[in-house]
Amino acid sequence: MSSSVKTKVALGLGTMYIAWGTTYIGIAFAIETMPPLFSMALRFIVASGVLFLIVGIRKGFASLMITRKQFKNAIFLGVLMLTSGLGTMSMSEQVVPIGVASLIVAAMPIWTALFRTLDSDRPNAWSMVGIISGLVGIAIIMLPGHTHARPDSLTSNVTFWMFVILFGNLCWSIGSFVSPKLETPSNSLLLSAYEMGGAAVGLIIAGLIHHENAADFATASARSWWGLIYLITIGSLLGYTVYTWLLDNAPISLISTYAYVNPVVAVALGILIFNEKLTPNILIGGAIVIISVAVVVSVESAKKQKVSQPQ
Repeated sequence: MSSSVKTKVALGLGTMYIAWGTTYIGIAFAIETMPPLFSMALRFIVASGVLFLIVGIRKGFASLMITRKQFKNAIFLGVLMLTSGLGTMSMSEQVVPIGVASLIVAAMPIWTALFRTLDSDRPNAWSMVGIISGLVGIAIIMLPGHTHARPDSLTSNVTFWMFVILFGNLCWSIGSFVSPKLETPSNSLLLSAYEMGGAAVGLIIAGLIHHENAADFATASARSWWGLIYLITIGSLLGYTVYTWLLDNAPISLISTYAYVNPVVAVALGILIFNEKLTPNILIGGAIVIISVAVVVSVESAKKQKVSQPQ
């Protein structure tokens, strides 16, 4: 890898850490005065439209056409991962502190590794240590009575909403696990565009079931609009574009570090912006989760690289 590419990779990693580590703050700002599910739907409508336009200009608009099977699989993954993952997050962040939410989500590689274990893809000893310790860390974070709801929350049932985030994270992990087994568009940006489009439809339906009112956008605060714009431009468009570039220019072991850097960024911003408190269970459980994720990501990435080497 040349020095110029190394510099670009370093800048790309830094951009991805910030873009995805700060999305929790963007969501928190957006849902302050906007309907949570409809606001995430609007985020993906705009982001998917821009991605379709980018792919069309770069590859030709004929490249947007995909097979019926690819379309179904992309929509399925969008609903499973983005509708469930971001829908539950947007609802739960009204109650759960941002730092806690990010630590629960940080465990996603642990769940994915666990699903692989259940699918007879036996991990090595270090992966098992990471999986087991990660589950212990999550349990410590979610101990009832030890985490307090956000000050402006309308309910104090923070434990329930932590489990809602956990459910969304499990759905995202299942999607990550089954995605390589499904026939999807080979262009990752095009796949993301279809997934976001499917997610938007799912979020609109969920919002209607939840009796959200689109008229609330008209009275939303400037901070909420800036939060939504940030999610669209930085969280979705910039984050996905940089991630796609890194996949072609950096080792997966390096790219995967976002899984344990992002929650550190989110926890720090939660303290600085929302004056969130680090309780002992969050500090201890969070540290265990981040270390466990680092172990699992490192071991699994090394395994993938070894398998992908020419024979």
